[in-house]
Amino acid sequence: MTSQSGDSMATGPALRQAAERLARLGFVVVNGSHPEETGTAQLLIALRSRPTQEHFDAELVEHWVSSGGRGRTVELTRATQIPRHEPFSWGTIRAVDRVEAFNSFLSFGGDVTVAALDTDTTIVVFESPAPIVRSTGHSQSVDPLTGEVGAFFARIKVPIDFQPGVEQRIAGMSPRALHGAMLAALQRRYAHTEALREAHPATASWASREAHRMRQEHPDDWQAGEQLTADLELDRD
Repeated sequence: MTSQSGDSMATGPALRQAAERLARLGFVVVNGSHPEETGTAQLLIALRSRPTQEHFDAELVEHWVSSGGRGRTVELTRATQIPRHEPFSWGTIRAVDRVEAFNSFLSFGGDVTVAALDTDTTIVVFESPAPIVRSTGHSQSVDPLTGEVGAFFARIKVPIDFQPGVEQRIAGMSPRALHGAMLAALQRRYAHTEALREAHPATASWASREAHRMRQEHPDDWQAGEQLTADLELDRD
């Protein structure tokens, strides 16, 4: 799928800013755990014709999309038709290099743009109003929220596998609403267990603060996420 958004980015300031951030890097996460600071989280990945051997030289990017309410993987390379701009779904994003080393990230979904910087470099930009966190990988550390995001995704896969219609319902939710479901689940778990609050005070504080912000600023997304958590009992271990 291509769009005017992809065309504008190919020549606009957003692409130039991404290029500056990737000048000596193969990928970079911007506001990944804290999209509230700018309104979006970004994952920027460079696909170059020749490896720089300075950081990480990705040649393949994999992510999930929803098609007909079902998830499937998409592969992006320098051979991908560009410019390209389309939604991507919740789950894992992987950047893979020439020797099959990889770095992976977890996201609640958003929009992905693929555009040419020049004849040698293609840039892939994932943007989301919800966190994009660093997970396992060859050349990165793990974000503090990664464990909670991964555990939440594992929980929602259970009803997806066993309850008809759940996958389609989740696929139809906005990234922010799905993030709201995770916040609602966390808030309930921490509210009911003092030992958990004492063991993870930073996470408890973050979940409470973010849940309050979402209730105030995005009430419809919060309500949708909270309802999903209640219906699927996502706050249970």
